[in-house]
Amino acid sequence: MSSALSKFNVIQVKYGERVTRKSIVFHGFANSGEVDEDQPMDYSFWIARNDKAIILIDTGYDVAGKDWLGETSRTPPPEGLALLGIEPAQVSMVITTHFHYDHIGYVHLFPQAVIVAARAEYEYWTAKFEENGLVGEFTAAADLEVIMRAGEEQRLRLIDGETEVHPGVSVYPVGGHCPGQLLTLVQSKSGPLILASDAIHFAEQLEKGWPFFAHTDLDEMCAALAFAKELSADTGAPVIPGHDPRVAAEYPALNGPAKAIATSLG
Repeated sequence: MSSALSKFNVIQVKYGERVTRKSIVFHGFANSGEVDEDQPMDYSFWIARNDKAIILIDTGYDVAGKDWLGETSRTPPPEGLALLGIEPAQVSMVITTHFHYDHIGYVHLFPQAVIVAARAEYEYWTAKFEENGLVGEFTAAADLEVIMRAGEEQRLRLIDGETEVHPGVSVYPVGGHCPGQLLTLVQSKSGPLILASDAIHFAEQLEKGWPFFAHTDLDEMCAALAFAKELSADTGAPVIPGHDPRVAAEYPALNGPAKAIATSLG
């Protein structure tokens, strides 16, 4: 069990949003018998910080600079960090849950941080990079180059299985959405939290077993949903979906200058 000193304040920071349709984002929705409707999506990254470390879980991306899917910018991640009083040089670790554009677009801001990624994720995308196979993918070559450079600088930590990457912070490669999709379990001051990122975009997926439309392995994605439920039951940790507006509605806003975009999870 992690000591009290390793407990973290965990914050979700919303940097963008968009509205899509349930029939677009949920695999097999057409056969569900449910009525199609709008599906709002929040775009966020997460911060775990205590008196010893500031750890980012994903980084967001520059919505205004490169609009991928019609997202609307709320507050660019660098501005969100500034509102929270965080300088990039203070970030000691960045956990990249997977290499899609909206999760690694600002990795370059943290040239001193240890970058954590699943080995399967790294090998999959760098192979595509070498083969000029990124056309039509949700991953940008420039972002991959930053991560590869971190490897050359001995700052890249590749994970093969369940690993405690920092006292109080563990990652679990589950795959599905991407080959090396990670779940992150954080020991927060209010109890353990499972930051699902894109292993689970919306709480409705847990409730109804719906996979997300974008996946490299459908069976792994379904297994990841089941694993998150099991991990939650075993640890007592709630699952925080990666793109669900319900999170900001159900958890309190963080007091201070970042109140409009920051949610206190624990």
